[in-house]
Amino acid sequence: MAKAEHLQKDEQISQTQEGRLTARAVSFSVVIAAVVGFTFPWANLVLRGSRPANTSLPFGIVVLFFIIVALVNPLLKLIVRRFGLSRADLLVVFVAALLASSVVTWGLVGQLLPIMTGLGYYATLENHWETLLGERTIEWLAVTDPSAVQQFYEGTRTGTAIPWQPWLLPLGMWSVFIVALAAASIGLMILVHRQWIEHERLVYPLMWLPIEMVAQERRSALWTPLLRSSTFWIGAFVAIVPTVMIGLHHYHPVVPRINLRPDALIHMQNERLLLRLWMNPMVVAFAYLINADLGFSLWFFALVSAFQTPTLRIMGVNVGTREVYSAGSLAVSNQAMGAMIFLAGASLWAAREDIARGFRGALDALSPGRGGGDDPVMTAGSVCLMLGLLGMTWWLVASGLSLIASVVLLFAAFVTFVALTRAAVQGGVPVSRAALIPQSFVLHTLGSQAVGPTGIASLAYSFSWSADIRVFLMPFAAHGLKVWTASGVRRRSFLPHAALTLAVALVVATLTTMGLAYSRGGITLSSWLFGGCPRAAFTYAASALQNPVTPSLSWWLWMAGGTLFMWGLTTMHMRFVGWPLHPLGFAVAPTQPVQDLWFSILLGWLTKAVVLRYGGFRYYDRGTKLMLGLILGAALGAAGWLVVDAITGTTGNLIFVY
Repeated sequence: MAKAEHLQKDEQISQTQEGRLTARAVSFSVVIAAVVGFTFPWANLVLRGSRPANTSLPFGIVVLFFIIVALVNPLLKLIVRRFGLSRADLLVVFVAALLASSVVTWGLVGQLLPIMTGLGYYATLENHWETLLGERTIEWLAVTDPSAVQQFYEGTRTGTAIPWQPWLLPLGMWSVFIVALAAASIGLMILVHRQWIEHERLVYPLMWLPIEMVAQERRSALWTPLLRSSTFWIGAFVAIVPTVMIGLHHYHPVVPRINLRPDALIHMQNERLLLRLWMNPMVVAFAYLINADLGFSLWFFALVSAFQTPTLRIMGVNVGTREVYSAGSLAVSNQAMGAMIFLAGASLWAAREDIARGFRGALDALSPGRGGGDDPVMTAGSVCLMLGLLGMTWWLVASGLSLIASVVLLFAAFVTFVALTRAAVQGGVPVSRAALIPQSFVLHTLGSQAVGPTGIASLAYSFSWSADIRVFLMPFAAHGLKVWTASGVRRRSFLPHAALTLAVALVVATLTTMGLAYSRGGITLSSWLFGGCPRAAFTYAASALQNPVTPSLSWWLWMAGGTLFMWGLTTMHMRFVGWPLHPLGFAVAPTQPVQDLWFSILLGWLTKAVVLRYGGFRYYDRGTKLMLGLILGAALGAAGWLVVDAITGTTGNLIFVY
């Protein structure tokens, strides 16, 4: 396929011709990180329309990059030709924007600040949170000043400054954890990126648009070939039309409503199943770009897992209750978690040589006279991973968890992170959620009594980074490394560049979110982030204290069954050519976002199958441009309405949930 060959050529060139990171690219990266840190929280909290940073390829980043490539860079070229950004510079700026978007709203800041204050605001005499959790919370985990907490949710009087004093210690301690989490996440992706990019040649469908948008970039031309393609713009137009109609209906109800989120209620004896039939143009495009067997498996296993729970209940099988944020009933969520454990382990095992080389380099660097290993990038990745995991473990122990509970929590969290990152880079799944949240894994492994009241309180605060993980850093780091490799810039420059842009985005996003909360009142900004999110964390912890969890054999049997079935699928997929079921589909299909978007995946897979069957690879290649246009068109439509909403002061104009 021409498009895939072109991407592979980019990778080969980047391996042999590493260029320098330019000051111009760094300057643009810092600016774009600051822009993302301010505009994304503002749009998310004030406009409350489509969320610009809610997936692993945020539509806000797509639009910002398009503006730079299609408007800013041509303008610079028209002023003075040499002022134009090169292809490498443009991709570096994209990586900065991508990484920045991972932490500014749902990814971290948007959940962390409300959870740091939620216990103090929502504790009542009826829920007994103060007795159950408040007295067991380590002081620096939360903001405890009652006035600062109340003003954070209800706003201050006009002209009153943000009360920084109660925030300084908690923000400082959480900064230590955030640095450790980022180091471990990026370090692990550095260690596996060669295996995924060069050896397994994973598709990275979410990155096709930005890479192709600057393909064959030349200073002598204002626009790249993709931006001059009529097929590409036809795809964009097809996606823009429904977004225009949806937005117009929000403003003028007389305009016919286009429903992109229909549901079907299926009755099965005394059971009822709500089946999502949502249509998202971006997801259709991503499903078109991935391997056919994987696309089929994603929607097939999504349907199987959806019907599994009611079918087992009809048969009289005890499937347990659904836990917060988890993938369906206990049976479904545990078997998916078992599959993710196998998937993460297999992914790391396949990259064992690179991981070992990185750790050997780290040991050599610590040994006098032995140098720093043969690959400084892999050495740096292993050092980041080790220091990050050690730092997170120390921090969790200091926050009230035992050492064993901290290790179990990190194991479950990183299994989930790796599995969902693999789903994004290989399966094109743009949004994710844990099959089983790590907090439940800890409690069911050790029991509430072993974790203890202080440890359970600490688990509630860990919801901010490892529970409702629609967005988390690891897939952004994996995608960033893919784009960085395609850019041809020195690999050793990635780590400092990532650290700089993440720091800028975090600082700006924190200041923006706190400023909006104290000036407008958090509860008026987002009913979920400032309401449901902290209440979910502390309700979960209080329930674990009032209704202690004990380890059970049935809980582990469902997980073991998922692991064994995943092993069988993987074996069949590797040994038999044409085997139709891809194991990745079984692992991630039960998660809520895939359950919501399975129909869009089906449409993408079906479109690809028809095009290949009746048009061949020539028409498939043309269809690729059309699909890339769909991605841009959906992003432009959602972003365009945010701009209109900002001008008119309209809120709640939600085009796409994801």
